Amino acid sequence: MSRVGVPYTPCKLFYDGFESLAVGDYLKTPAGSAYLIQAVRINRNRAYRQHLECVRWPAAEIPRRARVYPLHWYRRDRKRGRTLASLRSVIPRRDDGS
Repeated sequence: MSRVGVPYTPCKLFYDGFESLAVGDYLKTPAGSAYLIQAVRINRNRAYRQHLECVRWPAAEIPRRARVYPLHWYRRDRKRGRTLASLRSVIPRRDDGS
């Protein structure tokens, strides 16, 4: 059985962007995958790059009032098999229960 897509699996990501992420924030992809951020470290040499320790999270279990950021993957050409994540603007959460 493949471990890709299994909930609560720890993973490490890094992204390029100036958004200020914090522990407890969530990342969500357009395909519906979600990640809970557990640790954030800023790169010494590239202030725009943050290294994240995350846990894959079921999108249906994201709390209503949580900060959720969209996550867009793109290929990194220099090293085979690696991807970078780039964040865009914050996804607005609706308070009417939907």
